[in-house]
Amino acid sequence: MGHEGIILPMISIFTLTGLLSGGAGGAVVSAIWNHVSKLLLQRREAEITAKLATLEHEFQSSQKQRQAQIDRSLFVTRAHFETEFESMKDVFACLSEVRLAINAVRPMASLEPAGESEEEKLKRLSDRLKALMTTHDKLLVTSEAKAPFYTEDLYESVETCLRAAVKEINSVRKAGKDALRMDGYVEASQNNETFSEGYIKSVRIIRNRISRLAILPGN
Repeated sequence: MGHEGIILPMISIFTLTGLLSGGAGGAVVSAIWNHVSKLLLQRREAEITAKLATLEHEFQSSQKQRQAQIDRSLFVTRAHFETEFESMKDVFACLSEVRLAINAVRPMASLEPAGESEEEKLKRLSDRLKALMTTHDKLLVTSEAKAPFYTEDLYESVETCLRAAVKEINSVRKAGKDALRMDGYVEASQNNETFSEGYIKSVRIIRNRISRLAILPGN
């Protein structure tokens, strides 16, 4: 409470003391006291009204936020949620394996054994290519088997990654011993970039989908 709330009672006391000492009647004293009490009551009512308005505003804001969350939510059964979640999880696990493999086939920077012969380099390249082919096939089988259980946009982004992996596989196969030449690294960089675009898009799709899915009450 401010200084005004302190001054009013002081004024009323001094006024009452003066009036009583001067022989003023009880009616005058009562009228002044009622006036002071009314002012204090009005002040208190104003404070309560302001607090109620603040609380109402906070409540409405909270309700709007909660309603916005509900409006963007997609309510499904627990069985639906668990099936879709596991499908996306399995597909993304395979996608991550392909990402590691495609980045390792023709890396722009790597540590190689000292004095490695050309034949040894090609042998290591062949091993890395086989790893990419294995992870590609695993992703292909998993994504196709799980396709009915996750969204079409995720399927399309995975397809982008698969095409980039196939392009890198075919490029190395076609180039043979020339796969590690400078133009080969340029092509590898382009394939990796295409794969990364599909990979990042898949991450965003999965995150957004999980944030929207909500289990129906009672399921």
